[in-house]
Amino acid sequence: MSSTFNILIVGALFCVLMLLVLISLLRSGIPGIREWCLANAFGCVALVLYAFGRELMPLIAYEVANGVYAAASAAMLAGFRRYYGKSAMPVVLGAGVLLVVAAIALFHYSVDSYPMRTVVIAVFQGTTCLAIATTIVFGRSDWRSHYPSLFTVAMAAVITVGHGIRSAIYLLNTGEVSSLLQPSPLNLLFVSAGTFILPVLTFGAVMLVHDTMLARAELVANRDFLTGAWTRRAFFEHADRELLRTRRMGRQLSLLLLDVDHFKKINDTYGHAVGDLVLIDLVKRAATVVRAVDFFARVGGEEFAVLLPETSRDAAAGVAERMRAIVAQSATEKGRAKPAVPAYTISIGVSSVRGFESLQDLMRRADAALYAAKAMGRNRAVSEVEAEV
Repeated sequence: MSSTFNILIVGALFCVLMLLVLISLLRSGIPGIREWCLANAFGCVALVLYAFGRELMPLIAYEVANGVYAAASAAMLAGFRRYYGKSAMPVVLGAGVLLVVAAIALFHYSVDSYPMRTVVIAVFQGTTCLAIATTIVFGRSDWRSHYPSLFTVAMAAVITVGHGIRSAIYLLNTGEVSSLLQPSPLNLLFVSAGTFILPVLTFGAVMLVHDTMLARAELVANRDFLTGAWTRRAFFEHADRELLRTRRMGRQLSLLLLDVDHFKKINDTYGHAVGDLVLIDLVKRAATVVRAVDFFARVGGEEFAVLLPETSRDAAAGVAERMRAIVAQSATEKGRAKPAVPAYTISIGVSSVRGFESLQDLMRRADAALYAAKAMGRNRAVSEVEAEV
């Protein structure tokens, strides 16, 4: 058996290995995995057909083998496009594969030229790899961690350049190599590199999927399952980082602590299911007031905290009052005889960072302001200054 044959078989086995890895990830439901599975299945079949090309009839060895390999590249690109929320372009990619098959047939039956057949495949593969790199770069707003994306872009770019070099060499040296299985140094180099294109791109895809799964797990761990607000643990982790940044940059930082007035009475009167709806409604209303940079978290049963970076005490008091007012509207809203969420109000305590104090001190003063709001009759926002008077 020739060295080229062994390389092709090893490449096919790598495709099988990557296919098995991808199959294990199918239940995640992440877009693109099915297309990547298809790409590796096609790749395995194509590499086996290439390896046994001398024993097969010409139609299978040339048109079918190259067509299947082109379909593998197309499926790989479709997977990346689906992963980044774009159309898989089945019509365009399918037409591209058919064009490759037609070109292979042209340089098989009309003008028998192995170099030109190689150039056709190299151009198509290079184009799809360039499209993969472009898809990832333009999807950069979705990058979670940079390494998987940068790795895959770099590999796709290297492969694109490699196919360009291969095309140029074969166009300039049309008589040097006449068969894929020819054991020349040049042929062995390109076959070795080309055989592992699909596994390398799949490895990048698997890293992207793993990154997405980690992000999902982190989101589940850090988001309250009922309201969608950040959890208590996530709040304290974020608040510690924000407090350090505030000290380092000499900026302002404020905190709101709030809870639902008479929440136990709501649960006793309407039931815990309705109480849950009240909490969900509160988070939805609060979301219309807080900024994207603010951190809204559920820190207790009916207790919530809002961290306001680069916000003075007066500005935070204004945010608190707007939040209180928009929640209080639930008592005057019309339109339903029996609303799912009963009228309710909230009380809010406001505090701001003083010097190099700890997060516990900041929360203690906000909590004192919250209790002052309760003592003053509820349905109000009270700052730490008012609470200390």
